[in-house]
Amino acid sequence: MTTLMSVLMGVAGIVSLVCWIMVLIKIFKENIGLGILGIFCGIFAFIYGWVKVKQYNIKNVMVAWTVALLVMILAQMMGGAMMFQQLSATM
Repeated sequence: MTTLMSVLMGVAGIVSLVCWIMVLIKIFKENIGLGILGIFCGIFAFIYGWVKVKQYNIKNVMVAWTVALLVMILAQMMGGAMMFQQLSATM
C-alpha cells in the first residue's frame, strides 16, 4: 500500500511540475521579474496563476495543478498514517 502512495505522489508531483512550468511561461511572457519570483517562490506562481486564470486562459492547467497538490497532500497523510500504524503494530 505504501508503494501505491509513492507512485501516486510521484505522478502527482510530475503533473504539478508540468503545470508550474506552463504557468511560469505565461508569467514570463508578461513580466520577467514576476517570472523570476515564480521560480523561487512556487506558491506565488500558484496564486498568481489563479488570479490571472481568465487573462492567461489556463483554467484547465490550474485545476490540474490544484488536484495534483491535493492528491500529494492526501497521499502524504495516508502514507504517514500507514507508517505510524505499522510502527505501532511492532511495539
